[in-house]
Amino acid sequence: MKKVLVPVDFSDNAWDALTYAVRLYDDLPCTFYILNTYETNPSKMPNTMHQFAARKVARILRKESEENLAKILAHLNDNMLNSKHEYKGMSKIGALLPIIQHITENEYIDVIVMGSKGATGLKEIFMGSNTVKVIKESVCPIICVPEKYTYEEPEEVVFATDFKKHLSKQDVTCLIELQLLHRFTIRFVHIKKEMNLSEKQRNAMDWLKEYFKNDLISFEEIDSSYSISKAITTFAKNEKINMICLANYEHSFIEKLTHEPVIKRIGFHSTVPLLILPV
Repeated sequence: MKKVLVPVDFSDNAWDALTYAVRLYDDLPCTFYILNTYETNPSKMPNTMHQFAARKVARILRKESEENLAKILAHLNDNMLNSKHEYKGMSKIGALLPIIQHITENEYIDVIVMGSKGATGLKEIFMGSNTVKVIKESVCPIICVPEKYTYEEPEEVVFATDFKKHLSKQDVTCLIELQLLHRFTIRFVHIKKEMNLSEKQRNAMDWLKEYFKNDLISFEEIDSSYSISKAITTFAKNEKINMICLANYEHSFIEKLTHEPVIKRIGFHSTVPLLILPV
């Protein structure tokens, strides 16, 4: 039974992420943990009001959270009923990241699917701060669904890599499972920044060729005179890619993108879901 955690803030993007997750794993037995978190921020109130105000605000927020989760569960059961799927609503008080970490560890979550932008997301920002925090700290794969994304059956997935990290079978399990489900082609794309690959890079590439031993893979190079991010998004757009996959490790491409608390205008405005693999 696959366990999928979907944090929601009741925004349109969160709903898009949830429906994407349900359809992506349509043919696989899954439990979907639909999580909403809320905070009271009592520290912003005068000391004498702390306890009373915090309890009152918490009651209001809990009621709102539980009611909205109930509406989501009702809609899923009425309109997206699947005998292979089970839906569980979770309303929790506290900061999103530690709650996600706790649930991931205690419920043995396999993958997190979330919107790239929250209810207060600005147009010029590619990812909301909560999404960035989860990416940086998560120990399980994350799928980030962009704003206003309409589900498409994945047929072409690009795995952008510099071949500087030797991946293991465990690192790519999520990608392998999705390929088995959807029979999509994985295109390993190296953004060429050096004249020749080092021995370490060649070994990493050879391992991928050996492990992904099927007809649904290819290895390609892109000569890029501009940014890596621009090269990837341009390739994805021109080649009609349905998903971009990135490995997240120290000094990796995705680490550079998430270095700041909020990703600003960096040219990496993906219009397709991102699968981020922690390695």
